[in-house]
Amino acid sequence: MPVPNDSKPTVQRRLLRDEAHDAIRDAILDGTLKPGERLDDKELQQWLGISRTPIRDALQGLAMEGLVESAAQSYTRVVKPDPEHVESFIQTLGVVMGGVTRTTVGAFDDTDRAAFAAIVRRVESALTARDTHEHLRLGIEMYELLLGRCANAALASLARAAMTPMSYQIRITAGDREPNWAMLETGWGRLGRAVEDADPIAAELALEEMHLLPLPSNSWEPPHWGAR
Repeated sequence: MPVPNDSKPTVQRRLLRDEAHDAIRDAILDGTLKPGERLDDKELQQWLGISRTPIRDALQGLAMEGLVESAAQSYTRVVKPDPEHVESFIQTLGVVMGGVTRTTVGAFDDTDRAAFAAIVRRVESALTARDTHEHLRLGIEMYELLLGRCANAALASLARAAMTPMSYQIRITAGDREPNWAMLETGWGRLGRAVEDADPIAAELALEEMHLLPLPSNSWEPPHWGAR
């Protein structure tokens, strides 16, 4: 098969785009680039040491992921989350991760269940301390455990794509609202028991309730949700 003349430059541009994407994304997530901060092409070129084209490609990808926003001939900036919209992000993340939970928990082995129980114990300490940011960090650790064991590659890929921008939105606005600590304490307890009992449906419902999604009815709940 004849090799296209432009194959090598195309691969190089793709690699630079991916490197720029990851560097800018990480700077947004770790707080180096602040919400609402403008992203100047020349400054990014100087920082990353690459040309404008892969940087623009990277910014376009980050815009599609919900971490960057732009207006033609005006600005490109880090998204500044709106606290009024955060509930919709929490619910959406709950729907996606609820599906991951349902398809994964039943396949957990003893090591997986022990790792999950360890996260739940640390969450209990964070909830007792009313530590919002530690609770969010442990929530992401829990998501990563579930995703690492998810056998449905398509679902795991979708969930990972959704998790980063939505977790960012939730984390940045965390200081603007008081969590429902009692609901979270109950929900994590139910989730921990469901995972221990290898009950994926109960685990899914517990996780979704913590993400502000309604139960199927006001009166129904899995039998083992009660106190032991």
